Amino acid sequence: MTEPRFRPLTPEELSPAQQRLRAALIAGPRGEVRGPYVPLIRSPELGERMRHLGDFIRFEGALPPRLKEIVIFTVARHWSVDFMFAVHREMSAGVGLDRAIPDAIAAGRAPPGLAPAEQAARDLALELLRSARASDAAFAAARAALGEAGVVELIAFVGYYTTLAMLLNTARIPAPEGAVPLPPS
Repeated sequence: MTEPRFRPLTPEELSPAQQRLRAALIAGPRGEVRGPYVPLIRSPELGERMRHLGDFIRFEGALPPRLKEIVIFTVARHWSVDFMFAVHREMSAGVGLDRAIPDAIAAGRAPPGLAPAEQAARDLALELLRSARASDAAFAAARAALGEAGVVELIAFVGYYTTLAMLLNTARIPAPEGAVPLPPS
């Protein structure tokens, strides 16, 4: 296994701005400094802005929780991010996502049993990931299923998780202990 490029910083090593970010992460829904925040804490202003965006993108907004998890799996599979996929595999059961869905996405197959809005979101996400563009058909299906505000949030959601994917992969953040790695794509 390749070594992570950023080690977690101890509380004693943190500047006041880093301490504020750490405290906000611990007090918020993440509960700790892990994953992309291991490198992000080195740029505390960026980390704080990413935290605010992530709080909205991940925990608020117009998109339903199941749909968000499906899109996260889609982004994680596209960029081969073991950490992101593993963490969300565990969390997705809490929003009622059948294990067959992440398993299919991990294997590069179409996931079974998606609701029409989930399929429209996944189709748009795949097009964005592959070409940074959306076909008229994918856009129309997503707009019909999610509304215009939902489409805008979905586009930002894919971009936000792509940014996290770049941070996680570049920093070489490993999946949690015991997690099943993604198969090669």
